[in-house]
Amino acid sequence: MTKTKLKRYSYSIAIPGLVLYILFFIVPALGGLFISFIKILGFDVASARFAGIQNYLDVFSQPNMRGAMFNSFIFALITTVFKMVIGLALAVALNRKFALTNAMRTIFFLPAVINTVAVGLIFSSLMHPANGLINSFLNFAGLGSLAQSWLVDPKIAIFSVCAIEIWKWSGFTMVILLSGMQTIGKDYYEAAEIDGATGWKKFRYITFPLLLPAFNNALILNIIGGLKVFDLVQATTQGGPGSATEVFGTVIFKSFGSGRLGEGCAASILLALIIAAIAMPTYKYIANREVEM
Repeated sequence: MTKTKLKRYSYSIAIPGLVLYILFFIVPALGGLFISFIKILGFDVASARFAGIQNYLDVFSQPNMRGAMFNSFIFALITTVFKMVIGLALAVALNRKFALTNAMRTIFFLPAVINTVAVGLIFSSLMHPANGLINSFLNFAGLGSLAQSWLVDPKIAIFSVCAIEIWKWSGFTMVILLSGMQTIGKDYYEAAEIDGATGWKKFRYITFPLLLPAFNNALILNIIGGLKVFDLVQATTQGGPGSATEVFGTVIFKSFGSGRLGEGCAASILLALIIAAIAMPTYKYIANREVEM
């Protein structure tokens, strides 16, 4: 096959994927950007009028927006830190061969494949203040003082949702980091052992520096997932009690749900810009410190 034919063949293979990408990503994104500058209630096209940046201003004028932004950042910070720490610890512990290695990896990864809404409903039952299994167990074990209104108390509700998120996705982070660890050659560790390096020194000077590409990818995925969280909050608290767990995603949902399509699109674009403003510099900062194997 000549180079010209090979190039044409490559393009012909890429065309179906490119068409799907344009139809299901580029076109909706451009449509949302257009609608964000239009004042329209529901699907009443006759009432549509150009609004400029008014929809964007209306997003920030919503009474719960400040709390929603704060909760989104708190949620992203807490869940990202714990998912990375727990995922890294699990990856280090399971990056070796023993009888139950594969079984343990599967067990820790399984929560990631469970539907998020189902997870939210299950934990809503487990965390019920009166009949929930968690409080029932604490009372049975004589630790009733630790029982809480996990999803009802405004002071701890957001942290309870964070705990559910951490439980669900720590195993997914583990898999990403574990795959990165398994690309590190054994020669580095053998040389370190000859020099008398301890386990901590091998992790600090070999494992972690060479793991940075995988670590960077996992970190960015967790930041993005934390900032755009919606389904888990909606399934557990619907943003309540009051507005204690309101996040950017629930604000967008309520805008669309009440027929304010332009405002909802504007809020979605603002969220995308916020995520890009945080994720891109973070990714570049860590990428610049990666070392070659």
